[in-house]
Amino acid sequence: MADERESRRIRAQLRVAAGLWSGAQKESIPADRFLSRYFFHHRKKTGARDRRFLSETIFGAFRHKSFLEAWLESGRGFAQPSPEGAERDVLFCSLAAAKEHLIGKEFFDGTGLLEGVYEALQDQILPEGCAGLPEDEKHALLYSFPLWLVKRWRERYGAEKAEKLCSCFLSRPRPILRTNTLKTTREKLIGALCRMGVKAEAAPRSPFGVILRERRNVLDSPAFRDGWFELQDEGSQLVCLKMDAKPGETVWDVCAGGGGKSLMLAAMMENKGRIVATDLRGYKLDELKKRAKRAGAFNIFPVNLDRMSELAVARKGFDRILVDAPCSGTGTMGRNPDAKWRIDEPWFARLHEEQAGILEKALPYLKKNGKLYYATCSLEPVENETLVEEVLAKHPELRCVPCGDAGERFFALWPPESGTDGFFLATMEKT
Repeated sequence: MADERESRRIRAQLRVAAGLWSGAQKESIPADRFLSRYFFHHRKKTGARDRRFLSETIFGAFRHKSFLEAWLESGRGFAQPSPEGAERDVLFCSLAAAKEHLIGKEFFDGTGLLEGVYEALQDQILPEGCAGLPEDEKHALLYSFPLWLVKRWRERYGAEKAEKLCSCFLSRPRPILRTNTLKTTREKLIGALCRMGVKAEAAPRSPFGVILRERRNVLDSPAFRDGWFELQDEGSQLVCLKMDAKPGETVWDVCAGGGGKSLMLAAMMENKGRIVATDLRGYKLDELKKRAKRAGAFNIFPVNLDRMSELAVARKGFDRILVDAPCSGTGTMGRNPDAKWRIDEPWFARLHEEQAGILEKALPYLKKNGKLYYATCSLEPVENETLVEEVLAKHPELRCVPCGDAGERFFALWPPESGTDGFFLATMEKT
């Protein structure tokens, strides 16, 4: 490498990445939370540049896990035998960083890898010996998905459509911002980003969405600190738009989490009316309070879910209820590649039961003529259509309100076509 000092820095960071990779696989929490925790505890010695390198290396490792393991196991293209233990993790993270274009071909001088490996990684070529595998096994390796999930999708969608879906999730989605219309306009936000040297453009479907054409740390900008925007996938924005919440209404965001949808609804409602945002996780509600203050959203009331029955507004009933249910996250595996390694088939049945339970608890708080919106970022019918049909059959007082763009019964986003996360939405009205 031309700059030996830079080479040493990268090698040091790859050793850190190897430790993080080992730890992230053992933890039960999502990778983004695991990394956030690490960066918080090491914030004094981990700068923005190193955080980006480590984050993208770890996410790349999860994104291409099977593919990289196939190369590592093959031993082909390596100048020396594959090591074990911590050194193996370093080599694996080197492959991940190379696959994500974080390090160039020149870095591999003297690292034990030949240039041919680097080129094969970029061209998405499996090592010799994989060509004779059955198609489902080959696709599981090539696109780095659990074999059971590949088989599940091939059975449901057909081989071609399943392959497109897996291939789609190999690409890192571009960052999407949501303009906070309580503070600014989309045009002013794009202008502010351009003055920062950040290339940005209007999203095609959401009138509030802004697409960044490059990955930049915009969360350290004055525009973010002043509450001009939030990070929010365009698909998530479209779900909120479908709710069409009006100023003065009462809304309950049942599974609010960090409150991304609550914040957008507050802007749509022009800070008029009331949004009760609940969750069982207190730290999420604390996060929402900080975000709401920054956004200037004053009609959001974060409440622990266990205290819901104590609220006077709850006893009167809500005009709109959003159940953005805990789900498998199969629609977000491009953004959260570790999710595909954290789920198994029995999990879908467990989630189905949990999601049904949340809906049953929410329904008594819905006003007559009020609307309940059931949303997931899952592609699985058992979490979506099947569940909604069961609820409708059980509750004759509910009717399904078509919410698809072309009048379809449900609204669904298919990542290979929409360019967004995968989302599902059903609208039910209480008659």
